[in-house]
Amino acid sequence: MEIPIEGTTTLDILIVESNPAEARLIAEAFRDAGLTSRIQQMFDGEEALSLLHREPPHQAAILPDLILLDLSLPRKTGFEILEEIRASEDLECIPVIILSGSANPADLHRAYQLRANCYIRKPNSLDDFMSVIQTCYQFWGKAVILPPKSGIV
Repeated sequence: MEIPIEGTTTLDILIVESNPAEARLIAEAFRDAGLTSRIQQMFDGEEALSLLHREPPHQAAILPDLILLDLSLPRKTGFEILEEIRASEDLECIPVIILSGSANPADLHRAYQLRANCYIRKPNSLDDFMSVIQTCYQFWGKAVILPPKSGIV
């Protein structure tokens, strides 16, 4: 059991991103913003769903408080993952942030149709990218009251 540090917010995050460098950058930006808890990274859609459903080898996985989901993933797309999350009683309350390079209005519309909590287009510059992730943490990690994990089986 992790004990939160006084004055900080713990937040278990799952980053589902096929590009390991971008996943590392997202994790680093969350840590720079003050995240003191766990960041899990999955690089393909099927593995992410395996973790979320606690299938082997992820039976002991901690479910995340927040999911950052790219749309372009191998084996299952971000849309397929989002659709499965929203269809699952055990997972449907976990906030899902789409973090994508796509500016396609059809992708934006489909993400919200599948009940994404928000859609963030990946910025082009490193400074803007870090700022977006830090703002995301300030909002989801400090301003928002997330559903309790005890409600997730």
